[in-house]
Amino acid sequence: MERLAVQDHQVLVLAAGDTVAARNNAKGHLFENFVALLLHEYGYEAPTTSNLNVHSDGIEIDISATNSITRQKAVVECKAYTSNVRAQACTSFLGKLQLARYEEDDNVFGYFFALPRLVAEGEEVARKAMAKDKLFRYFNVKDVVDLLKNRDLIADTPEGSQAAAANLFSDPAVIITEYGIYSCAKSLDQETHRADSVVVWSTEAKGVPDPVIELLEGDPYATGLTIRTTRSEGTRATPITHEEDTLPTIVRVRGSSEDFEYQLPASPEYFVGRGSAVQDLETFINQHKGSLVLNAQSGWGKSSLALQLKKIVENRGGYAIVVDSRTATSARFISEVLRVAANEAEALDILELPGDCSWASLASSIWTLQRAKWTDQTKPFLVFFDQFENVFQDERMTQEFRDLTLMVRDSEIPTLVGFAWKTDLVAWTESHPFRLRDEIRNSSTFISVGPMRAREIDTLLRRLEKKLGTSLSRDLRQRLREYSQGLPWLFKKLSGHIIRELQARQKSQEQLVSEALNVQSLFDSDLSGLSPVENEAIRHIARFAPVSAIEVTERYNGNAIQSLLDSRLVVALAGKLDTYWDTFRDFLNTGRVPIEDSYIVRQSPRAVAELLYAVLASGGDASVSDLSDELNVSTKVIYNRSREPRLFGLTAYESNRVKLLDEVLHAVDIEAEMRRRVASALRRNRAYSAFLGLAERHGDRVTLSMYSRELTNVFPAVEAQPKSWLEYARSFAMWFHYAGLAIMDNDQLQVPPDGYVPAVTLRGGRAQSRNGESFTLRTPKSAFDLLERLSSNPMTARQYSSLPRHQRRAVTELLTLKLARQLNGDIHIADDVVDSSGKVIAVRILSALQGVPGGTQALNLIREDPQVSNYHLGLAVQNTIGVTWGESTIWKVGKDFRSWAKRAGVPVLRARAFDPSTDEEGPSRLF
Repeated sequence: MERLAVQDHQVLVLAAGDTVAARNNAKGHLFENFVALLLHEYGYEAPTTSNLNVHSDGIEIDISATNSITRQKAVVECKAYTSNVRAQACTSFLGKLQLARYEEDDNVFGYFFALPRLVAEGEEVARKAMAKDKLFRYFNVKDVVDLLKNRDLIADTPEGSQAAAANLFSDPAVIITEYGIYSCAKSLDQETHRADSVVVWSTEAKGVPDPVIELLEGDPYATGLTIRTTRSEGTRATPITHEEDTLPTIVRVRGSSEDFEYQLPASPEYFVGRGSAVQDLETFINQHKGSLVLNAQSGWGKSSLALQLKKIVENRGGYAIVVDSRTATSARFISEVLRVAANEAEALDILELPGDCSWASLASSIWTLQRAKWTDQTKPFLVFFDQFENVFQDERMTQEFRDLTLMVRDSEIPTLVGFAWKTDLVAWTESHPFRLRDEIRNSSTFISVGPMRAREIDTLLRRLEKKLGTSLSRDLRQRLREYSQGLPWLFKKLSGHIIRELQARQKSQEQLVSEALNVQSLFDSDLSGLSPVENEAIRHIARFAPVSAIEVTERYNGNAIQSLLDSRLVVALAGKLDTYWDTFRDFLNTGRVPIEDSYIVRQSPRAVAELLYAVLASGGDASVSDLSDELNVSTKVIYNRSREPRLFGLTAYESNRVKLLDEVLHAVDIEAEMRRRVASALRRNRAYSAFLGLAERHGDRVTLSMYSRELTNVFPAVEAQPKSWLEYARSFAMWFHYAGLAIMDNDQLQVPPDGYVPAVTLRGGRAQSRNGESFTLRTPKSAFDLLERLSSNPMTARQYSSLPRHQRRAVTELLTLKLARQLNGDIHIADDVVDSSGKVIAVRILSALQGVPGGTQALNLIREDPQVSNYHLGLAVQNTIGVTWGESTIWKVGKDFRSWAKRAGVPVLRARAFDPSTDEEGPSRLF
């Protein structure tokens, strides 16, 4: 006699069709007829369907029927799912039944079919309802199977099969087709208790028609197994054409063998901190059953926490396995993982499996665990699925895992199931199984993993110093804090780079401090040493990962693939290849790192400007010592000030030198090119994203105090006093203001409007616009004093930097009027500005004034009327520029222009008074 390891039958509705919609439509009508057949047993006529829904989870149908003898009406609802039906479905039907009785007749019958059955809570609701209400009846799959057996539509066992007599069977199922109703079950291997074939049989003498077998071959139930019929001992082999149909391979997640092995998650012995998350894991284990979801972004330590969870379970005398879900390509994957886990746990005397256990499917695996003898239910039994985001690419696989979550939740077995997937998914939209993903998460204990905090980074920094055998400089420690962003993987990647540079390449810590320790540069470094074939191969692997190793080695040279494996840029996963980290894979596919830059700017634009213009004065390249002497500051100050220009892409790193990039040095407009590069760099910084987020929440305006508090979350690994955070916020704000990414007004930041053009220079002055239209002249005294000084000696960049503000403005005026020029950073008087006696040539000034926006118009007014009011002169300049000034500004611009015109030899008289409010002129007056 065959033994059934699983008692509950499955109901398979199989129909042919050219499209999914056509198949679903056919399935719906078949199921409708099947429910009518069941109701016929209770004397009901052909029912009327009011709602029919076929979806990935199963089939739902709402119908009404009338008894052929008593004429009593009945409302019927049937739900055939892949997992047990929730209790809410039953309570909802009871409410619908009561409403029907209100509207029609108190004697309306109610029949609720839940296949395979209601969850435990729902079963209790249904039993209580049947005890109180004699007109209500609940059916599960066992009841349905009994009805079918009573009518001889199905049989318990495959009669007439000699080969089947010695077999162990599981996963019995009822097959509903247009050709009739049939039975099937999975035959198990005697040793492994895996399914080795599907046996299908009929109660009719004619046996099972070929079309039914063909439909069964294409159903997920068969999972590529051989189909056998019992009638003639025939065997119909299902062709295996896809790799996913082979036996699943289980790859265990393994941890690192040292602190800074960034290609692998941290082993428990190298695990650091995460106190609150570990405490949550301890609480989860205390539940003894249920499921857990770990969510975090790439590289935030999900896999390390999974391995730590495994250690906690084992320390309590339990069993745990952490598997890589990237090899999950068929529905048999889960049952195979459970089989391996259960057998290993049995060897540890944690449980004792029944003799007729089955690992043919998820359902039979859960049933096996339910009937296992647990030696001590306080010893945890954990199965954890890591790298789970790969599963979301297959809706059917996701549904299997969802069913696992629900089965574990609704069963009494002391089993813990865990999942870890990253939250920064960007690839899937409509095809992403959001509903199934959310059902897994909503049915589980949920833990969101954040970045490391400052104390945890301190621990890693001490371990890094121990590894190096030397202390890290304060600056290098600070750079590691900022760039690592509190991400354990990124910290290990950066640490590995530092170990290699200090030990193998003999670089100094000062050199490393000056470098940009961002992850993209390190990824670029990973790729820089690859041959063209290796580069092409790794990008192919990243695009299709996890990809068959056979396919890759057939396409690319085997030595190239082995080189990628040896350098640990590629990892092997049971016949498949993938990149060593998902962040690296994203970088290869998109060309960018999905991690924003993370560094704090500490120097103000003006301090950086002083350095850059000194470098510019030296031809774009200067030594640190020369700059130290030129600016009268220490070399440490030069190193500090040179950091921001490198981060912004203005200068290149060269040991003990500051060198402008050629693209900046030879730009048509150096200021504009610097601004563009600064803006581009800051947009990639997490600090800018944080500002935008604050602005969105607080109506576009952000105070520096608000922003400084937000920066503590942006840089979780950096520990500083509130005063320091405020200074960091102010530095960021000034750079945002310069780059045109924000408008800074006192201690407030505002998001600029569309089309906003910043009007401030790196030195802090007002920028000249493209056409020079924002330039206006001021009183000429300072400018002419400066001309007299330049006529004897040029001015060096260092001398310029020490000038008071009003004299710097005079330099700008002379440069704009082309009365002075820059040569190798020094400021010289232009040719033909002074005569041989050193006196300024008036006609040269006049020519310069005519080139100023509004200058020609104002000069014409003076020539026409030497007493023209200063207001009208200022108004002429304003109208030419196209700006709006206040009255006082208009008066002052006119007055200063009159002074310049007088210096240019233009005949002028005392300005006539003018009242703008009445548009009336009066006697001459001085303004």
